Amino acid sequence: MMSMAEGLQPDEFAATAARAVTACAGLDVREQAHNLAGDGLLGVVADEQVGGLALPLGFAVPVIAAAHSGLLTFPLLETILVARSLQSSLTRLAAAIVSGKTLATIAWQGEAGAARDGGLLVLSGMVARAPGAACADYILVRMSGGAAALIPTDADGVVVEEAAGLDLTVPEHTVRLEKVEVSIGSILPAGTWDLLNSDANVLRAAAILGSAEACLTLAQEHASTRRQFGHALSYNQAIRHALARQKLALESIRHAITRSLSGEGGPVQRDAAFLAAVTYGSSISEGALQIHGGMGFTWDVPVHRHLRRIRSLQAQGDASGLISTFGRRYVSEVAPFAEAGA
Repeated sequence: MMSMAEGLQPDEFAATAARAVTACAGLDVREQAHNLAGDGLLGVVADEQVGGLALPLGFAVPVIAAAHSGLLTFPLLETILVARSLQSSLTRLAAAIVSGKTLATIAWQGEAGAARDGGLLVLSGMVARAPGAACADYILVRMSGGAAALIPTDADGVVVEEAAGLDLTVPEHTVRLEKVEVSIGSILPAGTWDLLNSDANVLRAAAILGSAEACLTLAQEHASTRRQFGHALSYNQAIRHALARQKLALESIRHAITRSLSGEGGPVQRDAAFLAAVTYGSSISEGALQIHGGMGFTWDVPVHRHLRRIRSLQAQGDASGLISTFGRRYVSEVAPFAEAGA
């Protein structure tokens, strides 16, 4: 039996995603969900039994890149991952998310504590960095042991609060859980969160790739059309060299994502792709800001909005924590062998 992925290439989804993002301009979150579901984007990696396309994670990469290149104001990354996470245990809910009828997001920071009360679990604690939680019907939160819990936002004891954040187009929220009762069936098993976060890092890298590519395109256009002292800005050799370095950095992000999804890719390669995207994506967007000068900080020129989004993704993926983890791994595994061979 031929699988859905046979004969398809991930890049074929880029144009569809770009058109869908453009069509979402000016719509509210639920209207965007309806449009994106109509194009099959919410269930790109979810099973066919819940209305998805059952494609590998690599097919979501161009979709997420196009969404962030176009500054989509819908939490697409979270929706795609939640739909797939629920497809086995909460099939009907996963189908509702894929169809755009139900909205869900993920709180990327914090952990909920749990206590057993008969056939229920009582959750307490505070979780944060939940994009679009104010409009969501459900929030997926981390629990101890790498498990996860799906919580209805209208449940007693759930308090969604606005949080200060850089990305003004997709605001993040903090969620307080005050003795929230959930059924055992709403708990996803140990190991769920690690897999979820590993896949999220690939898609975060794709999101940063989309924003960085948009910034580089804007910088190139501005440098070639803006004239000062009788010449285009690109007449200046230093600017041409800067743009060339930014293009090289962009391709480095793309290569890191490709490697993370190859046969040799694993959690380490996925985390590395995210860190590469954070490093190079920030540099590219900041370079584009410099080329635009003060214009880059105006709302009409979206360069600073892309930089804000990149920084938000950096925080959601805890890039600083990952760097520390890589450092400890190097010290414990690599450094002793290097010293022995010296």
